Amino acid sequence: MTYDHLSGEVVITATEFKAKCLELLDRVNSGALSKVRITKRGKEVAVLEPPLGRGNDRGFIGWQEGSAVLPEDLDIDGPIYDAEVHGACDPARGLR
Repeated sequence: MTYDHLSGEVVITATEFKAKCLELLDRVNSGALSKVRITKRGKEVAVLEPPLGRGNDRGFIGWQEGSAVLPEDLDIDGPIYDAEVHGACDPARGLR
């Protein structure tokens, strides 16, 4: 078994994993290990890592929640196009 102190990853053979499976599951679950890479005959065959959505990991939906602040006087119902600022608009030609 090889342990990388910087990344918190372990590379282990399938035979050794079979003997230490429950211990490694507990260590990954507690956060002591970030990943366990399981090899067979020198080739990686599986990766054990904690499930997504645990802790502060909100995944793709909602990951920026609370990061934007809108001013209270912002008019989000107002017109997007203003003829005084953008000029005249001809439906056939667009803005000029």
